[in-house]
Amino acid sequence: MTNNETIQDPVTDELLSWIESATRRLCASAGGLTDQQARTIVMPSGWSIAGLIGHVHDSTWFWLHHVAVGHPVDFDDKDWDNDPALAFPELLERVRRDTAQGCAEVRALPSTAEPGWWPEGAWGGYRQDTIRGVLIHLLNDNAAHSGQLDIVREQLDGGVWDYGRRSLKLPGAAV
Repeated sequence: MTNNETIQDPVTDELLSWIESATRRLCASAGGLTDQQARTIVMPSGWSIAGLIGHVHDSTWFWLHHVAVGHPVDFDDKDWDNDPALAFPELLERVRRDTAQGCAEVRALPSTAEPGWWPEGAWGGYRQDTIRGVLIHLLNDNAAHSGQLDIVREQLDGGVWDYGRRSLKLPGAAV
């Protein structure tokens, strides 16, 4: 092993692979929507798919880049951009790009290491003490958002995620 090589923790690597997979699935589930469809509010919460994707972007970047790696930021949990002004295809690309960058930053960290930074006092004292905990939190959060996106997508145009094909199936599409 040379001085520039690092040994990757298989737990960190596996969790990051799942996070990357969840991001690909979210983007594929939302793919093909027009900007108008992506910004249509369907659920009583007032979120649109664009808003959900914007939230996933901000949350993923926050947990990977700021918390896990340790880049402190002025934290205000009310200040997240849940309706980005970007065109929807650009928003999807930003999620893909920044998730890949955040995962690359975290990949060399041991799963048992402490997060590089934590917003003290946030969320009533909630805290994760390891990189593993941070990544499981993020994966769980993004999985929940996948389910939310699935419900909204089906209400918008009837599109449903087909796990067998690992792609979106639209009504009337060939099987």
